[in-house]
Amino acid sequence: MTDVVDLQHLTVADLAKRCAQETELFFQRQVQDAKYCFELFRRAIRETDQFAWDMIYAQYKPLVTGWVKQNQAFEVSGEEVEYFVNGAFGKISGILTAERFDGFAEIGSLLRYLKMCVHSVIVDHTRSVDQPKLYPLDDALKEPSTDPTLESQTMDRAYRQAFWDLVSGRLNDEKERLVMEGLFILALKPRELYERSRHKFSDVDEIYRVKQNILARLGRDPEFGKLVGQND
Repeated sequence: MTDVVDLQHLTVADLAKRCAQETELFFQRQVQDAKYCFELFRRAIRETDQFAWDMIYAQYKPLVTGWVKQNQAFEVSGEEVEYFVNGAFGKISGILTAERFDGFAEIGSLLRYLKMCVHSVIVDHTRSVDQPKLYPLDDALKEPSTDPTLESQTMDRAYRQAFWDLVSGRLNDEKERLVMEGLFILALKPRELYERSRHKFSDVDEIYRVKQNILARLGRDPEFGKLVGQND
């Protein structure tokens, strides 16, 4: 009972510090208690604590980076490792609801699930390259049709205008606008956008996180789903 009380009274920063100590002991093959790391996940998922998610990201980013680099598909993906690292964290944070968290009894099962998310985002990327029509957002961002008829050109322009009007109305701040315009209109890579906008972003990882947040939010938006054909 004392352990439970102690965990409840620890701040997220304290949990992160003790989780880091636990992880170090694990890699040294010494006896360790993973309750602090598990509690950090519990706070993030069940209490929707963004700071806890940030601490989880900082703690496990090196581990996830290693998993990405071990995947053979990464070598030929053409993407930077941060793309898949952030994709994996974005996926697990979007899938693991408070109810689903109850199905995980210890930190090992959570990390195995995170590793599965790494594999999933790499597979998803491979499919998006091979079958772009499975990704309505990518289709929506394509150049207008080359069909010379005035009617088709007018429809293309109207569609793209409606698309960007809707997206613009869903952006929360200047950072999100910079990310959408930089990555999808100017076709910059995240690192190129960071080099142009160092005064706006703390690092390249922040650009990936902002992008993931925007896409996750749009993916849950019924009006956006109708526009790009997800709800047909």
